[in-house]
Amino acid sequence: MIAAGCGSADGGEGTPTTTSASATEESGNPWDLPVEQRPALFDPCADVPTDAVERAVGAPVRQEARLTKSDPGNLQACGWSTDELIVDLVATWKSHADYLVDPTGVIADESYPVSDRIALRLLDRADDPNTCRYLFFTEKGTVAVSASLTTSFKTFRGERFADVCNVLHEVSSPLIQFVPPGDFR
Repeated sequence: MIAAGCGSADGGEGTPTTTSASATEESGNPWDLPVEQRPALFDPCADVPTDAVERAVGAPVRQEARLTKSDPGNLQACGWSTDELIVDLVATWKSHADYLVDPTGVIADESYPVSDRIALRLLDRADDPNTCRYLFFTEKGTVAVSASLTTSFKTFRGERFADVCNVLHEVSSPLIQFVPPGDFR
């Protein structure tokens, strides 16, 4: 008969410990994990101060309840508006590959430089977009930073803009600092 046991250095019984690195630690990529094991999604309502949005757009903003969504693990969204503009940030676990084949948006640029980061630039329409989005594939999900012009004459700060992406480029730089790090394409 063979007996085996575990003991500690002090002679008492110890609990055997095992250490194993998680898939995230091994690869450094949270996207390799099943969705239910990934980190919490970026929460723009909690992580982006309203005064930062006001500095970005250069005017007081209202937080828009209709643009605020919280479905932990699936969707976190927050939006702010002025009389001319809506700025919103949305986080999901929708992948880069899924965006590339999604017919609801038009890919304007797959590697668009924004404040020392690279984004996927997405439009709502190719012919006359009213919304432009930058998508970042981060360690806390895909984060979309969007701008939509609300006036029929496409004005922002009293100036007419033919391209809403120019407005997004102007207002997004101060907001990008709140987007989590990483580029997981």
